[in-house]
Amino acid sequence: MNKDWIDFLKSYNATFTENSEIIFSVNKPLNTNSITAIAHLSIISVTGKDASQFLQGQLSCNINELSDSTSFFTAFSNAKGRTISSLLVLKQAENYILILPEELIEKVINKLRMYILRSEVKIKNITDESAIIGVTTNQDLLPIQPETNFSINNSSEITIKFPSKDNRFLIVSPVSHAKALWTQLTQNNNLTICNSTSWRYQDISAGIPWLTEATSEQYIPQMLNIDKLGGISFNKGCFTGQEIIARTHYLGKAKRALFLAECNSTALLDNDIQIITDNNEQSTGKVLSLQSNGQTIRLLIVMPTTDSELKNLIFNNSNQDKINLIDFQ
Repeated sequence: MNKDWIDFLKSYNATFTENSEIIFSVNKPLNTNSITAIAHLSIISVTGKDASQFLQGQLSCNINELSDSTSFFTAFSNAKGRTISSLLVLKQAENYILILPEELIEKVINKLRMYILRSEVKIKNITDESAIIGVTTNQDLLPIQPETNFSINNSSEITIKFPSKDNRFLIVSPVSHAKALWTQLTQNNNLTICNSTSWRYQDISAGIPWLTEATSEQYIPQMLNIDKLGGISFNKGCFTGQEIIARTHYLGKAKRALFLAECNSTALLDNDIQIITDNNEQSTGKVLSLQSNGQTIRLLIVMPTTDSELKNLIFNNSNQDKINLIDFQ
């Protein structure tokens, strides 16, 4: 993160954890008018005269369909069709920006560079050049608020509309603009300052499948619902992993998909915990990500589509906590 941005957030009593969480001492419960700063996402720039053709050959979306007002939540996969990282790609003039999990940025940069060969492409980590803010609001507080999912306003800052039952925006901004916007929204418009975990909770609720080191290269994009998020083109031509991704599509559908679940648990949970049915100790699903909000825990689960109607899902922990599948929020 940018040092000036860190110092600014510290003036609001922010602390920074080793796992890229930002904790505010004034933190209040998540509501429909809230703001947080984000450190668990990072930014890559892809520039050069061959940048468009290069990304077209690596990402699952159709780069040629991007405009200055649209973005794609898409996948960068290996040759076996397994998703190295999910990411958000958007266009700025002839250049491109990728937004992805902070813990995967070096892995993605290194793997992308393997494919540059003789192309005129430069790939750079530009995370420290900007601030990333998450805003949830039912008011018209931003200069221009994009209206459809993953549409953007690209002006002095980049504002991206994220899926949610509420109006939710990811903002990428120069630090000077970010400071002014933060001050305006918290002091003049009284947005509640929340911990960055609130944004993780909202992403999970909306079915946004961010990956980690542990889940990287484990799933094809359809298992993560990236096709349902509009991030896969099946007619654009070849890209890395395309053969397996397309075969899955044309044979019908993936045998596994992403589901949202909810539970109430006092036990310490992690992504390695297994999901079973109460009459069978065999695992039926894997946790992609989880986040608590008070006593409520929401999880993204990759599980067989044939098991989506099961009503007796539990964790295989000592409490055997019950899990309920719910609609994306």
